[in-house]
Amino acid sequence: MIVEIENETPLPVAIAFITAGSGIWRCEGNTLFRNNVSVISASKPVSHCQVAATEGELLGVLRLEESQNDAERSQPVKGSHVAIVFPLPHTSSLRLVFWVENKLHSLPNPDDLPNLAGIANGWNAHLDYGSSVELENEGVQKVLFSARRHLLVGCEQPLTSNYWLKGVPAYASALAISSMCLWGHIEAAKRLLTKSIDQYQVSSFQRPEMEYISYLLWACDEFTLHHMDDEVSVPILNWAIDQIGNFVAAVPRSRIRRRIGHSYLRLGLESSVSLLKRSGHFEEAHQLENTLPKIYKNNSISLQSGSLPNALLDEDQSPTPIAKCLNHYLSDTEESGSLSEIIGRAEPTGGFSSSERLQDPFASALFLLMFRRSLVSQPDSSTVALFPGYTAKWFNVSVEVSNMPTTNGEVGYAVRWHGDRPALLWEGKVNSQITFTSPGFDPTWGSNELRGEALLPQQKPDEIAIPLISSPIQKPSINPSKPEKGNNFS
Repeated sequence: MIVEIENETPLPVAIAFITAGSGIWRCEGNTLFRNNVSVISASKPVSHCQVAATEGELLGVLRLEESQNDAERSQPVKGSHVAIVFPLPHTSSLRLVFWVENKLHSLPNPDDLPNLAGIANGWNAHLDYGSSVELENEGVQKVLFSARRHLLVGCEQPLTSNYWLKGVPAYASALAISSMCLWGHIEAAKRLLTKSIDQYQVSSFQRPEMEYISYLLWACDEFTLHHMDDEVSVPILNWAIDQIGNFVAAVPRSRIRRRIGHSYLRLGLESSVSLLKRSGHFEEAHQLENTLPKIYKNNSISLQSGSLPNALLDEDQSPTPIAKCLNHYLSDTEESGSLSEIIGRAEPTGGFSSSERLQDPFASALFLLMFRRSLVSQPDSSTVALFPGYTAKWFNVSVEVSNMPTTNGEVGYAVRWHGDRPALLWEGKVNSQITFTSPGFDPTWGSNELRGEALLPQQKPDEIAIPLISSPIQKPSINPSKPEKGNNFS
């Protein structure tokens, strides 16, 4: 683990790090040793090293601020509580590498490791391979960066690892595949989808796990819709077609008595219809499509319920149903959370935590799917909506979106404000005729031009309640009463 501290105050300070653990402790130059194993390596020499039997004793020794020479610091001392102190002048920085058990035999010099700015720049370069979004909103940018980075890491993890098994639904990886694909990270999505396909082993004599295969078929459909390379998409289509027969055969056809949620079947079935059509199996697709109303009725599947499958299949591609599912997942409420409310639930790092995870990949994927629909949506194959999620909360906020995948190719746009009127500039690199719309700004506007700009109608800012009459200023009494003991909040 690496920690970097910078003193941005106008004064010099001293930084103390306290650690616990029984053993023989000593300091040598920039390194703290326990039982001759390096546990902390710093970019600056240690100025003080104090060892004590208890935390209270250690704090007492530190308060004495006694000077210490090199020989005293390097003297081995037995104890269970240790503090090392570093002077940190104004504008200087300190980097430390901490030992993690069973990870390293010795610690590297912090100066030999990339700094945090370099690591961040590396991630920025990695994210540049996908879509890019520039917003004048630091909170949204932080959550967006964190979610994309988190899932890019996840795409490299085995599906049998704790990353995909601990505290998240079994189909979390399917949501990650789709979200990575929709944000332009095609290679990462392909790697995770390929691993999912390779791991899924169900023979024609076995009953598939219906919820998981429903989401996996949906992920295959989303990937092949947005990936134009037949060399990659055709094998995935062929695998999906092989699974559809077994999946459809396992769908209950008679009315079930127990009213339990089977909305995931709709996700798998409608994805199967789409996959069959794209593979040229039009007769099979038509037959399956005709049986869907009966299957939905027998399985008590409502097309209007607030389930996640229905949110993913929403015809209008609205972000609101997914936002409601994400809000319910994060807070266990049925309310439809706004973007600002959801951003407010994120940790200071920008990640969404859960009871079992510091950052939850299921929440990361849901956020990316939701926010993508706020920026770009495709209600049908020939229509691309630009900034459909605009509300008065975004009034006078500039937005720039680049290289966002659609089923027709990539699109991008920018919003610039001229007073209270937004100017929309757009460009599409597509392989078929499409219509650009912007229902958030003007439901009646549309353009078939692949590149252009338009000054859209006047928008109203978000209303802020301002009292017309100020509250009267109350004069203090001549003899103010003293506050009761315990009620002084100053």
